[in-house]
Amino acid sequence: MGDRGLFSKQNLKELRGENKAGEFIVGLNDNKEFTLNEKAIAQDAMRDGYFGVVTNVTDMPAKEIVANYKTLWIVEDAFGEIKGTLRARPIFHWTDPRIVGHLTLCFIAYYCEALMTQALREKKLMLGSSAIDSDIIDPRPLTVVEAMRELQEVRAVPVKVHSTIMWVRTDINGNAHKLFSAIGLKPPPKVLRLTKSENVVAQA
Repeated sequence: MGDRGLFSKQNLKELRGENKAGEFIVGLNDNKEFTLNEKAIAQDAMRDGYFGVVTNVTDMPAKEIVANYKTLWIVEDAFGEIKGTLRARPIFHWTDPRIVGHLTLCFIAYYCEALMTQALREKKLMLGSSAIDSDIIDPRPLTVVEAMRELQEVRAVPVKVHSTIMWVRTDINGNAHKLFSAIGLKPPPKVLRLTKSENVVAQA
């Protein structure tokens, strides 16, 4: 055992109560120096490299329990996606039914995103990017977020022809078009609808 530093009895109590390292401290000597419990350290080192799970589940094999625990990141990733990309928060509702409705829509949106992600993976579609073409970044699979980012740039543009206004969408190319292909949907028609110009003025 060797001297390791200066501590008060209060410091030692806090260390033992809040930190695993406190288990390896024997105590304080007259010079207020603490020493290590080398035996406890050696016993703990014997468990290095092992992964343990404490659970109250009794009707499941140990291997299955550990396997399920190791998939916990999927749940955490899902909630991160719901709170981040799908922007579940902040919630501007006050009544329970509206809050439940809001979160239900978020979970439905996540479910749709998960299905689209599965479709992209099954088709093995890759991200299209000028940076990849220029060897600036490595090729990688296309994600729903990247495809949706391009879809957000699509616009409906009014084009007036005589007394009629045609609403024409901008092109859907690249990654956005790959997403439509993966989920088996046709892009919307180029001309979305026709409107009489006088009706547009009246609506405005």
